[in-house]
Amino acid sequence: MRVPAPADALRVARALLMLSQREAAEGAKVMQKSISAAETSKSVLLETNLNLVDFYSSKGILFLGAGTVGEEVFRSGARWIGPDAPGDGTVLSMFHGEKNEVSFRAARALLNKTQAQVAEAANLTVDVVKGLESEARARGPHQALKEWYQHEGVEFTGWGNVSTGKFYGVGVRWMSGRP
Repeated sequence: MRVPAPADALRVARALLMLSQREAAEGAKVMQKSISAAETSKSVLLETNLNLVDFYSSKGILFLGAGTVGEEVFRSGARWIGPDAPGDGTVLSMFHGEKNEVSFRAARALLNKTQAQVAEAANLTVDVVKGLESEARARGPHQALKEWYQHEGVEFTGWGNVSTGKFYGVGVRWMSGRP
């Protein structure tokens, strides 16, 4: 039996792919308002949710979560599909690699916050948050924003490879003890 993805995981998947709701709707062949509803936990057809899961999965996204039958999914999130671990013998060219070890855009999507809300809460400017989401690295603000997200319950996934200079399996999920 296929399990639908929680709203927060759908937001993370779209953020990792850097798609607008319109672009995701076109790709998944669903209405844009259905994506908006699915990402805000409003009532949406199971088929619509599974169409989104299939579309994001076809683009290289792996949905994360744990649960028990009859209970809500917990520790939900999403990440790029990648090798199970560094040095597991898998050909890395088969996987999507990122330039940075974290996706601040995906972390913000998990929390369902705007850039302005994150900037205010993390005591940064909106321009700094935008820059860090677009892969600009400023050492101090980067670490401060990463620690703020972790304090909010976000767990970053992924690992780096020195030979390629890329990070694999990059994504986010809720830490243990969180939704």
